[in-house]
Amino acid sequence: MLKHWIWLTTRPGIGVHGRVALLRMFGTAEHIYELKERDYLETESFDRRWLEGLLDKSLAEAEKILSVCDDKGISLLTYADRAYPVRLRNIPDPPALLYYRGMLPDFDNEAAIGIVGSRRCSAYGLLQAKQFGKLIAASGGIVISGGARGIDSMALRGALDSENPVVCVLGCGADVVYPPENRELFRQITSRGCILSEYQPGTRPNPGNFPVRNRIISGLSLGILVVEAPEKSGALITANLALEQGRDVFAIPGNLGVKSCEGSNRLIRDGAIVVENGWDVLREYEQMFPGKLSDGRSREAMERSFMARFGRPAPVYTPVVVEEAVDKKVIDNPENRNYSDVKETKPALTGDEAAVYEALTPEAVLADELVVKTGLPAQRVAAALTMLQIRKLAVKEAGNRCRALGK
Repeated sequence: MLKHWIWLTTRPGIGVHGRVALLRMFGTAEHIYELKERDYLETESFDRRWLEGLLDKSLAEAEKILSVCDDKGISLLTYADRAYPVRLRNIPDPPALLYYRGMLPDFDNEAAIGIVGSRRCSAYGLLQAKQFGKLIAASGGIVISGGARGIDSMALRGALDSENPVVCVLGCGADVVYPPENRELFRQITSRGCILSEYQPGTRPNPGNFPVRNRIISGLSLGILVVEAPEKSGALITANLALEQGRDVFAIPGNLGVKSCEGSNRLIRDGAIVVENGWDVLREYEQMFPGKLSDGRSREAMERSFMARFGRPAPVYTPVVVEEAVDKKVIDNPENRNYSDVKETKPALTGDEAAVYEALTPEAVLADELVVKTGLPAQRVAAALTMLQIRKLAVKEAGNRCRALGK
């Protein structure tokens, strides 16, 4: 029963490795619960330090946690469940119990890619995270990340532009919104995929939880993409865990001499697979998932992939990159045109970017005013402004003010 699994994961003095060892000795949480002191002590490799916690058979705490899960719409997945991903079960230290909100994808039959990077990243890193997340999802992959500020959140936002599931693994309870500005992002993820955690509801985001959490991101994934990471970061911890678990590690080249890129550049020197776009990542697994993966830069390929996955025609959308045939003669012999005949074109904007750009004026306005005008959370406005600055459609002024360019 679920309460026995909760009981097992709340035993003091028994960590992740201890729980895995017990499950491999005795099979299930129910069996572990039913054993007596003598049964434990007579088992080879049993650690006596676990004994005190296991002899406390009270289920009161477990029943309380289960009630909270029911109230908050949190589902539970145990190590013994058939739906538990084989990929995750095969790592050295799989979680005995997962709490989740939303819909759990069939990870073992999907090309799941973990995207990680620094919280303190550059505008270049944010742009790449969003573009890679968007193209991986549009090409048929499932994006998994940690939901932190910076690279994680931007990769998840990019992936949400597709209809494929999106997965966020937290270092706190599945009911805890951290960082707080990601409330709307997490809501969108639970409607299209799921929020996962091995921590019971209400668990605060303690710093020590996040390195432990990283093994789940890599364990659920076929490969890990490091977008931008300094020499000492959680992203590099995840990359190292991925290597230990036999996963592929991909990296995006970063600017030389920039501290936030030193770790990801070192990964490349050490043999990580260099990629230039999201399809470079997914094409490594194209033969493993016939019909499910197609280059998301091509409308026809996306439509075939969508029909194979969902059994219905794709909705109206714009491919991530529109590739058009170019006549070489047009390049060699361009038509002479008056300057006044040339119409300026603006790059296509996402929903948030379009809303923020519409709210901007040629005169500088406070970022807080944009939050009020657009009705968007401050974090989403800030992310959209970053993209608009990269596209040279906005410029930041002193005093947290911005103004539009091209209006």
